[in-house]
Amino acid sequence: MRTKEFNKIKPYCYVLIRLLDGKKYFGVRIQNVKKNRSPNEDFGKYYFSSSRTFKKPFKKNPEDFKFVLHSTFDTIKEALSYEHHYNKKYTVYSNLWINRAAWPAIIQTKESRRKISEANKGRELTAYQREKIIKSNKTRVYGPETLKKLSKINKGRKFPKEVGEKIAKSRIGMKLSEVHKKNIGLGVKGKKNGMFGKTHSVTARKKISLSRIGKPLTLETKEKISKSLKGRPVWNKGIKWKRKINRKEVHIYA
Repeated sequence: MRTKEFNKIKPYCYVLIRLLDGKKYFGVRIQNVKKNRSPNEDFGKYYFSSSRTFKKPFKKNPEDFKFVLHSTFDTIKEALSYEHHYNKKYTVYSNLWINRAAWPAIIQTKESRRKISEANKGRELTAYQREKIIKSNKTRVYGPETLKKLSKINKGRKFPKEVGEKIAKSRIGMKLSEVHKKNIGLGVKGKKNGMFGKTHSVTARKKISLSRIGKPLTLETKEKISKSLKGRPVWNKGIKWKRKINRKEVHIYA
């Protein structure tokens, strides 16, 4: 909900005006919520706009500028959405607004997205930029439409060996929550599972067997296997299966 509660700790939008030529900048501020500051306590004292053009001059000579606190919002999502809406509706159509420089990023067509993509090809990010991207991706929540698009893009895509190794390394020691584990279980149950109603070939079974050789099981895993096998009737498998087990046992303990 959009309000004018500038003494409450809420994300907000603002207008910053340069008195010399009347140039304006429309911006949004959300970090004041983390810092526990209201818009009145924050703007012009700790925060001096996100505009590269205005930020330093405003901090150095605040008397050369005038600012208006535009609106406050109940959530960060509402504040960001309103900023996008305002820029799309007003700022890109007038030379008075500094935000016009953000065109065509604000209103993107297929052609503008293609141009941005081409401009960024081969561009190397700094270590600081990579860290920021990693941080933001850790807390990022994707909607169902975005997830579908990502799934389409990655279907049939083969990653280089180095990328696979990096992904594997990043997942070492990662602990899944109980909810996550249950969701994975539900996701692969029944017909959703690609192997539903199928069996591995002899070659595949041999590969799986060889990959497991020399890998010791933890006590926890052994207990789980033991629990799952308890009460399972052996007689259903037939005499041949029993003989196989006996042979294995003789071979192991001989």
